[in-house]
Amino acid sequence: MSHTTAPRPATTAPPAPEPPAAPAGRTALLAGVLLSLFLAAADSTVVGSLLPTIAGQLGRQDLYSWLISAFLLASVLVTPVAGAAADRWGGRRAMLAALTVFAAASAGVAAAHTMPLLIVARAAQGIGAGAVAALTYVLIGQAFDAGERGRMQGMLSSVWGLAAVAGPALGTAAQATVGWRWIFLLNLPLAAVAAVLVRKVPAAPATAPRVISPGALLSFAAGLGGLLLLIQAPALHVRTPYVVALALVTFLGLAAHIVLVRRRPAAALVPSAFATQGDQRISGLLAVGAAAVLYASVTLLPLALTAGGAAGATESGLFVITGALGWVAGSAVCGGLLQRLGPRATAAIGGLLLAAGPALLAAGAAHSLPLAVAGESLAGLGTGFVATTSLVHTQNTAPAQWLGAYTAAVTLCRNIGAAVGVNLLASIQLSAAGHGSHGASTGSYTTAFAALAMIGLLTLAGALRLPRRH
Repeated sequence: MSHTTAPRPATTAPPAPEPPAAPAGRTALLAGVLLSLFLAAADSTVVGSLLPTIAGQLGRQDLYSWLISAFLLASVLVTPVAGAAADRWGGRRAMLAALTVFAAASAGVAAAHTMPLLIVARAAQGIGAGAVAALTYVLIGQAFDAGERGRMQGMLSSVWGLAAVAGPALGTAAQATVGWRWIFLLNLPLAAVAAVLVRKVPAAPATAPRVISPGALLSFAAGLGGLLLLIQAPALHVRTPYVVALALVTFLGLAAHIVLVRRRPAAALVPSAFATQGDQRISGLLAVGAAAVLYASVTLLPLALTAGGAAGATESGLFVITGALGWVAGSAVCGGLLQRLGPRATAAIGGLLLAAGPALLAAGAAHSLPLAVAGESLAGLGTGFVATTSLVHTQNTAPAQWLGAYTAAVTLCRNIGAAVGVNLLASIQLSAAGHGSHGASTGSYTTAFAALAMIGLLTLAGALRLPRRH
């Protein structure tokens, strides 16, 4: 399969790819990035287990989805910036900056005492976590060759899944003992340890002099932010004039982004070849579908179990662990099968699981713990297969000098899928419940899980369009 070269400024010579880390530096590199990824991943799911408690303490229960979607929206916007920063200044410097932002924002989350302030702090935390997650995959992609990436990316996905397990478990344990705020304060010393480890990695030379246009970033932020608000407008009973205004902001933001990117392709959030080349575009869409299923189910399942009386507010959060465990297992198995079966087969397996998991949840998970465990486990397994396949396939077909940007593009797609999925399914659930709070009949959760199963089927259809081999 031939590589499509991403557009670059005409006056710039093709940059050399960043050299791999020396063997002596790989131990520190792995330890530092794995701990960094663990922190970012744990904080992306920990709120799911705390939603019933936080919503009860701080009020504004109609805003519960924004505790997750604000985090994810910020992660979306910072991902391409992180990839470009890694290509321009080197992964080590970019990672140290990301860890600093993440630690400072975590302190802000712990200090917030109202729902709006908590949402703002979570958005700031998402900037740090999104950059950390993107840079983790970039650093590993730069340090290991194509033959090793499947195994290494499978390891990273497994660590992400383990962190997603630890997040809800630690959150539930903290809530039952010292209080949920302490789980965020724990990020400070752990981020410091990760920074010390990352500093031991030799600084790498800059590669591609790619600069993202601030206008492109702001227009994309306006379009995506407006879209997320527009999705939830019906459930929140937003008045018609405001809905029209949100639609206008969304349209103008996305239209301006398209115009800016066409005028200056090199300043786009992601390389234009990623968005136009068939296999890369499909990989991105698969990442969107897998993230939408997992993050929406993780968000809704604790609330559904509480509403149905199958579990209390504290212990219901523990059941999202089954999805994370499935992600771990799916990533590990997929990492070993990918070279043998090829991307189409492993992605198709994941797509089937992504449809089957939510279908089981829709069958009555709110009243049945066995159905909840089985459905969430299948959703996690599917995510592990699809996420690993999409990332490895993208890295193995990306131009070497644009590895950071292409890797960040896949992560961006994953975050977009998570943000849109959480808001879309929360809107469906709230609308089906008939009011703007998360409380309500379990039938509203059944409707939302059925919609997730449809997203899983769409992901399966996309998987069948991947090539049999890289």
